[in-house]
Amino acid sequence: MSVFATSKPVFTYFDLYGRGEACRMALVHSKTPFEDNRVGGETWAAFKTSGKCNNGQVPVLEINGKCLNQSAAILRFIGSQTGAYNTSDPFAMWAADVVIDTCSDFEKSSPKRDGKSLRYGMFSNDPMKAEDVAELVEHRVKYWTGLQVLLGEKTFFGGDRPSIADFWVAASIFSWERNTQGKASQAHVYVGFAESLAGNVVMTAYADRMGTELAEHLASRRPGTM
Repeated sequence: MSVFATSKPVFTYFDLYGRGEACRMALVHSKTPFEDNRVGGETWAAFKTSGKCNNGQVPVLEINGKCLNQSAAILRFIGSQTGAYNTSDPFAMWAADVVIDTCSDFEKSSPKRDGKSLRYGMFSNDPMKAEDVAELVEHRVKYWTGLQVLLGEKTFFGGDRPSIADFWVAASIFSWERNTQGKASQAHVYVGFAESLAGNVVMTAYADRMGTELAEHLASRRPGTM
């Protein structure tokens, strides 16, 4: 029996998409009731010192009196309880993990300036420079090519139905390429990223399928920069 059948989870993260969105998607897709606890300012300061926040980081999933941290680990836990991470099949687990690890590798290799990812320019109220956007988009094209290889002929990374890998990738898609509620001053960045996806027919069709799978979540979610 899933622990979610007897205990309602509390998911704590900032009021943005970031490292929390894949977990939110997985919970909503599985129709798991949960408390979406969004912190910021004073509430973040209080939570950070509450003892629930290992290493002072979020997200955190509270369940059965335990506080789980690290976004990928939390997502695997959710998937283990909802069927999106098939712990009875080691090859299915590997297939999900390799997608998440590949995405993480691409994120780490994202263009930087002075040691800081150009992505953080999204939090500025000043529009990101065109040359920075161009670098990010060029890198993003390689990201989609790499993921296309892993997807192959499958409908989803999980096969016939989404796995945790699909929620991880979808969180990225709907934070960037298909973010319709992002920061207005960075609209040109979303456009550039959308073009990077549109240039890959296979991954565009995949994004469409995930949009259908996640329609309920996408229709009700709050705005977010990234």
